[in-house]
Amino acid sequence: MGEEKGKETGEIQVLPLGDCPICGGKGTLKVIQHIHEIPYFGKVMESTIICDRCGYRNADVMMLEDRPPKLYTVKVENEKDLFTRVVRSKSGTIELEEIGVKIEPGPAAEGFVSNIEGVLERVRETLLIAKEFRKQEGDEEAVKKSDEILEYIEEVKEGKKPLTVKIADPLGNSALIGEKVKSRFLTQEEIDSLSLGPYVKVEPEEKADQR
Repeated sequence: MGEEKGKETGEIQVLPLGDCPICGGKGTLKVIQHIHEIPYFGKVMESTIICDRCGYRNADVMMLEDRPPKLYTVKVENEKDLFTRVVRSKSGTIELEEIGVKIEPGPAAEGFVSNIEGVLERVRETLLIAKEFRKQEGDEEAVKKSDEILEYIEEVKEGKKPLTVKIADPLGNSALIGEKVKSRFLTQEEIDSLSLGPYVKVEPEEKADQR
């Protein structure tokens, strides 16, 4: 982490990673790292792993300044609120309260820097795919539910319906950034209940020795 902290804002690095674990391409895997500063938040490094042969791609976001585990909340009430900045790392959990959507990180989770409108578009695209599957399975109830959520998302975008957006990260690498955003520290119980995505929790040596 020390080396990353010393890097300059705006710097882009392309580093070779070796062989691709997906297609087996020899020396086709690389990582592109871009460091930039987010106002009122600090330096962020976006890294994207890409295979030049098969197109495999995986992205993540890392804070280059130490951040404690926090819960960020904002209530979207008009179109301006849609531009609230979203920094989501691989260990960040996003919740869209009124529509009952929770995006929890899994082993293949990706990080990104976007805004709430961008997050809603990601959810919309996922719902459209899921809706098509449910339609093929004849699950009319699930199709109806998808349509209701899709309609609500459109009304949020038009400023007609409110939406409470939350993001929590046990590693402190995710955040919401904007004038209306509220935040608080996560409790230890909340931290323990959150997924780390592809990351693994390592117990301190003292605890391990006591077992």
